[in-house]
Amino acid sequence: MFPKPYILAQFISVCSILSWLSAGIHYCFISSGLLKAPVYILNGKGQLYKNLNQIWHTRFVRRVISVSVRSPFRLSTLGLVNLNLVIPSDSGCVIAICHTPWKRLLVQWCLENNFSLIIAGGKWTKQRGRIQRQALGITDLRCIMKYLSQKGRVVIACDMFNNLNNCPVDFFGKHYNVSLLPARLARIAGVPLITALPVLRDETIKINEGPQFDLNSLKADPGDAMQKIVLFLETEIKNNPDVWHAAYYKHFLN
Repeated sequence: MFPKPYILAQFISVCSILSWLSAGIHYCFISSGLLKAPVYILNGKGQLYKNLNQIWHTRFVRRVISVSVRSPFRLSTLGLVNLNLVIPSDSGCVIAICHTPWKRLLVQWCLENNFSLIIAGGKWTKQRGRIQRQALGITDLRCIMKYLSQKGRVVIACDMFNNLNNCPVDFFGKHYNVSLLPARLARIAGVPLITALPVLRDETIKINEGPQFDLNSLKADPGDAMQKIVLFLETEIKNNPDVWHAAYYKHFLN
C-alpha cells in the first residue's frame, strides 16, 4: 500500500467541514418543507442530520478522489482501497457489489492490480474497457466462463432490477424483480458467489464482506441467494445510506 500524500489527507479533512455545513443547510430545507428527504434516507436507522452528513461527506470525498486518481497521486489514491474479502485461492468467484459511489476508484484499482473483470453496461474508455464485459451474447458469456474457470474473478452489480417476474424482492417497501445474472454466472461456472460492500470509513475505502453462497446453495435456489443479497444491501443502506449510489435510481431520490 502506498502512503497517503499529505495534500490528499488535507483535502479529505476539508471534506468533513464542507459536509457538516452542507448537511446543515440540507437539513434546514427538509425541516422547513422546501425539500423532500429521499426515501432511502428517511428509512435510515440513524438521525436525519447524521445520515445527510455521511452522504455529503461521501460526495465531497468522491470528487476529491475522482481528481486525485487522475493526478500524480494516482498510486497513493489507489492505496486508499482496503480489501477485507476472503477470496478463494483454489477457484474463481463472482463478486456481487451494489452501485457504489466509488466506482471510478475501484475500476482503476482493479486495473492496477489485475484483480478482475467487471460486468457493466455503457461504453468505457479503451484502457478501462480491457476489464469490461457486458455479458451480452454468446461470445461475451463464453469469455466470462473461461475466465472464471481459470480462477478469475468477476464483479457485477447485484442491485439490477428488471421487468421480469423470476426473482421478486421487496426493497424499501416497494416490489421489484432483481436480476439473477450474478447467481447464474456463479452456478454455471461452478464457483462461489460473494457479496462485497465498499464503505468509506477512517479515510479508507474498505471492501467489507457480505453473504456468501457455495455451489450447492446456488444449484438449489439461485433466487434465494439474490433475495438474501438484496436484503443485506437494504439493511446496510438503512444503517449507512452513504454506501449506496442512489443516483442510479431516481425514484429513490423522491
